[in-house]
Amino acid sequence: MASPQDLSGTVQPGRGLGAGLMADHAVMERLRELAGFAIVPGTLNVRLPRPLDRDSRWRYVAATEISPGWEGRSGQAGYFLAPVVIAERYRGLAFQADEPGNPGYPCDQVELFSEVHLRGALGLIDGDTIAVRVRDL
Repeated sequence: MASPQDLSGTVQPGRGLGAGLMADHAVMERLRELAGFAIVPGTLNVRLPRPLDRDSRWRYVAATEISPGWEGRSGQAGYFLAPVVIAERYRGLAFQADEPGNPGYPCDQVELFSEVHLRGALGLIDGDTIAVRVRDL
């Protein structure tokens, strides 16, 4: 069994794209299938203290597996995904986008989908720290 991977870090401002892109019902349904539970539209950006080291619990999903034409709409070729537990209580998925057109995408940042709106449920603001652990598949 793999040991827990700590993805704890600092909440960062987002680019505001997540909720808009996730307004598509088919996209939300596909993300629910991948996560195994219903997720709230939008993502929470978390800056890690070091670059992400993906282990065997991380899975790659091509943008075309999310929705036809998704790569063109999102500018993302795919995603590295891992199941997580956030703040020891909420299920989520951590991901890093594969953005070939954006070589500056930070290697020490993950984004989180969750079953709750994390900023509201946890009272988070930019700069707060958040505990996140990758869980076994």
